[in-house]
Amino acid sequence: MRPRYLTSLNLQQFYEAACDIPYQKIDSDLFPGIELWIRRDDLLDPLISGNKAYKLIYNLIEAQERGADTLITCGGAWSNHIHATAAAGARFGFKTIGIIRGERPPVLSATLQDAERFGMRLHFVPREAYRLRYSQEFLNVLGLDAPGKIYIPEGGANLAGAEGVKLLGEVLVKTSPVSFDECWLACGTGLTLGALSGALRSNGARLVGIPVLKDGGSAERHARNWRSRRPGPGAHMSVLAGAHCGGYAKYPDYLAEFQRVFEGGSGIPLDPVYTAKVAFALCNRALASGALGGRFLLLHTGGLQGWRGLVKKRSNAFQR
Repeated sequence: MRPRYLTSLNLQQFYEAACDIPYQKIDSDLFPGIELWIRRDDLLDPLISGNKAYKLIYNLIEAQERGADTLITCGGAWSNHIHATAAAGARFGFKTIGIIRGERPPVLSATLQDAERFGMRLHFVPREAYRLRYSQEFLNVLGLDAPGKIYIPEGGANLAGAEGVKLLGEVLVKTSPVSFDECWLACGTGLTLGALSGALRSNGARLVGIPVLKDGGSAERHARNWRSRRPGPGAHMSVLAGAHCGGYAKYPDYLAEFQRVFEGGSGIPLDPVYTAKVAFALCNRALASGALGGRFLLLHTGGLQGWRGLVKKRSNAFQR
């Protein structure tokens, strides 16, 4: 399957593209006793994909409506959000500035090399300064606060980002090929899980979030905070702790082997930082439960560009 391309900041066109995303049924011994489907939002666009696209779309439209000429955001050296924002800026005519955690290395990551090629100006800051990224003074402290600029928080975690996730919820309700008992997805900032819970019906699929880093429960706290901003019952939401496979961007051999087998059998590429950990956690749940039963949906949240950060740890079977 080839990815689509988002060609304009037209909300109706974006919605139609989202409704056209395929769901693939997975027949695999890795998931005994359950019916598993994957929604392929990695195919929404080759550069602006997955939940990154949903969290960006309203931010981009707002920037356009306000006449802003520059998007500012922040992230790490392998940030999917940085990559998607830089690509969106190049695609839709915005200048972009990426505030990057830490000192500039002698050799940039492949993600940041792409970002610079897309025209993003990289602004490296000490970790102490980066910790201020949620404060109102952040841009002013860095000397980046000026008219014509719009700030998108790390991971697209703002109200506009939540509106985009709400749109994803509407798409799920409209396009799901069957009724699902549970919907599994990765958690970074917790925005997607929380906002999606508020957007879905209380009698719909239960949401299970898989935090991909050792965060002391912050992903769940942030998810519940975003959930509380949506009045009404919404979908039941839970977080499966301890499924991070060692922490953020950790890629142990057992996860690599699982991904090799999964990709070989399904033909669906996973990213090792997020979606592979969700699939692995669901595999373990199915195997441990014997006859778990039910229909499960796994949301592919894109971010395939991030696998390059772990290329040295991948077996030859994973080389692309």
